[in-house]
This record gives sequence, structure tokens and C-alpha cells, in this order.
Amino acid sequence: MSSFNLAAIALAAAAVTFYWVGRLHARRKMAQQTPRRSDELHILNEIGRALSSTLELDLLLERIYAEMRRLVEVSSFVIASHDTKADQIRFEIEVTDGERLPRRSRPAGNHLMEYVLRTRQPLLIRERFAEETQRLGIEPLRQVGSMCAVPLVLYDRAVGVMMVHSPKEGVFDEGHQELLRVLANEASIAIENARLFTEEQKKSRHLTLINNVSGHAITTLNPVEMLEKIATEIETSLAYDHIGIATLDYSTKELVVQAEAGARKEARGRRIEIGEGIVGQVGRSGQMAMVREANALTPKMVLAGSVASIALPVIYAEQLLGVLYVESPKPCEFPEQEILLLRTLADLFAGALHNALTFQKAQEQAITDGLTGVKTHRFLMEALSAEWKRSTRANRPFALVLMDLDRFKFVNDFYGHLEGDVILRRVGHILEQNCRRSDVVARYGGDEFVILMPETSLEQAGQLANKLRAWVASDPLLRDKNVTASFGIAGFPIHGSTPQELLQVADSSMYLSKHQGGNSVSSAEQGDPNDGKRWKKDVLEAYLGVTLKRLFSTGPQAFEEIYRRLELFTRSLVDQGPGASEKELPPAVVETVTSLALAIDAKDQYTQGHSQKVSAYAVMLAQALNLEQAEVEEIRLAGLLHDIGKVGIPEGILNKSGPLDATEWETMKTHTELGAKILEPLETMSRIRLMVRHHHEYYDGSGYPERLQGEAIPYGSRVIAIADSYDTITSERSYKKGRSPEEAFSELERCAATQFDPAIVRVFVEKMRQLPDPKSRLKEFTVQSGR
Repeated sequence: MSSFNLAAIALAAAAVTFYWVGRLHARRKMAQQTPRRSDELHILNEIGRALSSTLELDLLLERIYAEMRRLVEVSSFVIASHDTKADQIRFEIEVTDGERLPRRSRPAGNHLMEYVLRTRQPLLIRERFAEETQRLGIEPLRQVGSMCAVPLVLYDRAVGVMMVHSPKEGVFDEGHQELLRVLANEASIAIENARLFTEEQKKSRHLTLINNVSGHAITTLNPVEMLEKIATEIETSLAYDHIGIATLDYSTKELVVQAEAGARKEARGRRIEIGEGIVGQVGRSGQMAMVREANALTPKMVLAGSVASIALPVIYAEQLLGVLYVESPKPCEFPEQEILLLRTLADLFAGALHNALTFQKAQEQAITDGLTGVKTHRFLMEALSAEWKRSTRANRPFALVLMDLDRFKFVNDFYGHLEGDVILRRVGHILEQNCRRSDVVARYGGDEFVILMPETSLEQAGQLANKLRAWVASDPLLRDKNVTASFGIAGFPIHGSTPQELLQVADSSMYLSKHQGGNSVSSAEQGDPNDGKRWKKDVLEAYLGVTLKRLFSTGPQAFEEIYRRLELFTRSLVDQGPGASEKELPPAVVETVTSLALAIDAKDQYTQGHSQKVSAYAVMLAQALNLEQAEVEEIRLAGLLHDIGKVGIPEGILNKSGPLDATEWETMKTHTELGAKILEPLETMSRIRLMVRHHHEYYDGSGYPERLQGEAIPYGSRVIAIADSYDTITSERSYKKGRSPEEAFSELERCAATQFDPAIVRVFVEKMRQLPDPKSRLKEFTVQSGR
């Protein structure tokens, strides 16, 4: 065999040997890699299940890092996203040398992550890091030994980067790159799902926050309470450790922190000058201000230790109402979405804050008298009720001083109401300046003032009242108008156990001072019960003597006041013992009730003396009818009082110069019922009250108010009706001339049996014709019947 053949055979044998050795080596290598591949596939399968099991972004990122550590022994790991609007790289999770770093952002540039995002391809650098990055044209931010990065691709768009790196060379290979790529595919979908879920959760929280804030804004009218609730709601939804809301005090040009929430609460009540710090700058400019990380040049923040803040104006109808601000002791990015939310919240409660502040101002105006500057009647009653409850529990005294100006109505009538307003303002100023801070000074009504004095004895109240009396009397402005004041004092618990009783005693005492000539101080006497009863009688007569004899305006309010006074009087008679109210009324009461009727007549020049003439004609007729003297006296008084109900008729109707229209006439007709009503408390005048009520009934039943007919009409009413009509026919009015007596007689006779009792008309006409001069005899009849 040739040497060539032997060589060929040896070569063939060597080839076969090499082939089988290669096969054997490949089998051994596969045998070695199969468990690793199996483990990797198993881990990747577990990663898929783990990543799909949560929608919480932070938890998901932690799981990705944890699973990554199972695949690759790595101590440095990054997942970052690209914020295209801000062109920033945002580090979602960053671990360096095994240490988890806080979230951060940096501007995008020509760096490793941007290269991967731009190329959308994995990048593996095993060694010669500086040379490789230079070859790729990349500017690395740090030097490492080796790194591997893969893009996070979503919808065919690179949205982020997953990267591992090591200070050592040769740590990562193509296998790691493939694993990282597979993990990135799983993570991209999981991160997007978590992001969408987080966004929906955030939107839900924001909508809930907006809804809750809107609810508080609608349902709360107290501005401070409303702002506190809103600040608390913001705290529960946004991760800031200090939330504050300041309102603008226009009087001092300062922002006042009215509400705060968060871990740090140190600013409530703090005043911030316009232009001071970030909040003050917003107050001046009306524009949002933001500090992401404080430095030496940034504006001062509200709380010490804050390094980040955002402040937004609260504006309604171009008017700055306040500032909403948040602060943090750590740098904050203030995402655009949260800025938009804060803007929305500020706009949302701006209108509600405006309404609340307007309501608060209205409340303050409601408790402050616009003319005098002291508190209102309503505020006084609430303060009195609260003080009464407190003093009752603590068994402590308090006092009331009620003051009424003397001759004030003369100032209004002679100098005019503008001058009267000047007097009232001056009196309010004197009281505010000379009473204690703890006292409540209020305008009780008209020219009446009340001072509520907590923790004050009757003696101390008397001393203050005398000082006030002297200050009022000596004031140059008031002295020039001859205005003084009458004071009445009541003390708890001496003069009453309820606020109403105390006010009544103080009111009674004041009227006693006024009845005695004014410019004095009076209080209820203590001691013998009989003296107390006599004092009460004197006071109530003073009520009538002062109140009813005043010239006053007519109308429903005047009617209610007079009726209340008469009720108080009759109640006092009952208090004096059984049967007291059935006795004859004191002359002072009859006199003052009569004065009321005459004062009504005096308000119109055409009706002056009308009630007196009607009374005189009625007395003459009653005597001609041979009635008993007691009946004559009742008719005399009923004649004087027949129009007393006109005190309840509005002056515009009562003093109208021409005929009344249908509506006005219906109002005027109610004076008969009002007259009977005002006499109702005076039980001894019950027969007179019926005469007053029915003096406009017609004999044929067509009159008013009850359409009584014939004998059903009280006899005295029939007498007064004739006397009233005769005087009306013969007297001049603004809309007609007076007619002669004979014309009046003819009219009465014509209306006999329809409007008047014909028998009484016949007696009246006969009697009047017998008189040589009827008008000259009127005074005689009045005097005779009044003896």
C-alpha cells in the first residue's frame, strides 16, 4: 500500500475522530446548558405571573428588580422613562451598589439611555467602555466596567429603558442581554397597565376630592369652617405635609392663614404682608408661583424647613380673596396634573368663599346697627339669653340698663330726621366709649338703648347709669338740642328669673323715670311687698301716661305697641289680688286712653275735635232719651273712643286728602274691629268696647263689621252712629265742604230705618232744632256728662 493511501486513511480516521469528539463536546455542552435554560425559562415564566399579579406601579417596580436579581447577579439596576413633554428622563427605580435611591429626573441629552431610546435596540458593552461609547458617539454620565440596556417598547414606540451595569468588565454577555430583553417585554406591558391603572386611580381620587370640596363649599356658610374642611380634604388626597389657605384682609392689606392641614401645622392665624414671601407675592400679583427646590434667591416660604412650595390665587370675579398653597420639606416636581388639580380646586371654592364671606359680612351687619354702630336688638336678645343661662348655672348676677332719650321726637319734628340721626349716632358713640368692654351696648328700638352688664350688681349698674346720664346731659351737641335720657335698671336674679321679666322691669323703671320728668335713673324698689305693688301700679300708669300721650305714627306697629302696653297693665291688676281687675279703672288709665283717641284726631287738621264733638252730641242725645247717668257716661266715653282703632290704620290711608279707593276703604273699615281689640284688655270697658265695635252697623243690616240688624245693634252704638254722621256731614273735609244743620237733619231722616234707628233719629232732630245754637251747647254737654 502506497504511502499516499496510508496518509489518506490516517486523515480520514482523524476526521472521523474529530467529528465524534465534536459531537461528544456538543452533547456535553448542551447537557451543561439545559438546566440553566430550564431555570431561566422557569424564572421568566414566574416573572410573567408576578408582573401580571399587581397593578400598583411602585410594587411592580420592586418585583421587577427582585426578579432581575434572580436572573442576574447585579447590584446596579435602573428603569427610566422619557417624559416627552418636558424632555426629561425620569428615574422610576434606581439602585446603585445595592442602595435604592429616591426618584429623580434629569434633562434629556446624548447619553446611554437616550441612545437606546433613539435606536430602539439593545446595547451591550462588555469591556473598553470609554472606547465603545466614544465609537458610538455617546457622552456617558459615568464610567462603568460593563453594562447592558434594552428599550421598553410599547405600541412600536420606545417609552423607557431597563439597564444593568457593573464596575467590572465582562460581567454581561448576549445571554444576559436576551434575558433582559424578554424581561423588558414583560415589564413594558405590566408597567403600562400599572400606569393606566394608577392614572385612573388618581383621576378617581381627584374627582372624589373635587366632589368633596364642592360639597363642603355648597353646604358650609362659615368661611373658616369651610376652608378647614377643604384643607383636610386636600391632605387626604395629595401627598404634601403642609396645606394652607389664607384669606385677604383688605383693611390691613395682609393675608391671614385661616386653615391648614398636614403633618406640620404651625401657621394658623399667621399674618403675611402683601409681597412677603411666595404667598405674599401671589397676593400682590394674582399669579401662581412655584419653587421646586429652594435656594438663596427663592422667596421665603410660610413654614421654616420648607424647600418646595406652590401657591395659587383664589380669585372670584377678578377680585383676590386669598391664596391656596402647599409646602414640602423635600424638593418636589409638582406634576402638571396636580398643578391643574390645585388650580381647579382654587377656582372651585372661590365662589363659595365669596358667598361665605358675603354671608359673614351680612351677619355682622345684621348684629350691628347701621346708624349708631352699636349692636342690634336681635344680637342683644341672643346675648341676653346666653348670659341668663350662664348666670343661672353659675349663680352669678348681671344687670340691664334701659335708656330712652327725652324730647327726641321734638328734635325729629322740629329739626328733621337727619338731625335726629346725628343725635342717635352721638348717643351710640357716648355709650360705646363709656361702657366696659364686657358690656353689650345695643339699640333696642327707635331712641331706646340697652346695656347688658355681665357680673354686675344692681348697685354697680346704678353707678354706671348715673354716669351715663351725666355724660349724655353734659354733651354739647345733645345739650344744644335739649336732649337728656331716662334710665331704668333691672338686676338678675332680684327683679326677675327670666330675660323677659328683666326687660319688663327695666322698661318699667325707665318709664317711671320719664314720667317723673326725665333725665333720671330709676329701679324697682326692694322690701315690703305692698311697696312693690304700689311701685308696679305707678310704673304701669307711667307706661300709659308716657307712651299713649306721645304723638306717634299710626299703623300696625303702633297698634301692637299700644295693645301690648294695655295688656301689661291689666296683667298687673290681676297680680294685685282677686277682683282687682273688676274694680273701676284708675282715672289715669281712662285719661290716657282718651288722650290716645284725641291724639289720633289731632294728626289731621280736618278731624281735630271730631271725637269730642261726637261725644258731646251723643251725651245730649242720651240725656234726651232719658238714659241712666251711668249709661250716659258710658256713651260719652264710647263717643270719645269710637275712632281709637284708627291707630292701626296706616298714615297714608288715614291722612289721604281725597276719597279712598276700594282697597283703602276696606282697610279703613277695619278701624271698628281694631278699636274693640285695643280695648279688650280693659275688662271693665266691655260695654264701651261693644259700642265702639258696632258704631258703623246699619239698621237694615248692611253695615260692618258683623252686619247686625235693628235691635241686635247695641243701643249706645246706634246713638253714637247718629252723632258721628251728623258731625261728619256738617264738618269740612279736604275733599268736601260742610253742610248746614238742616241739610244734615234731612240726610239723617232720609236714612232713617236703613242706616239709623228711626226713633233715635227723630229724638235727635227734635232736640237739635230746639237748641238756639247747637255748636255753643256742645261744651256744656261734655262738662255735664264728665262730672
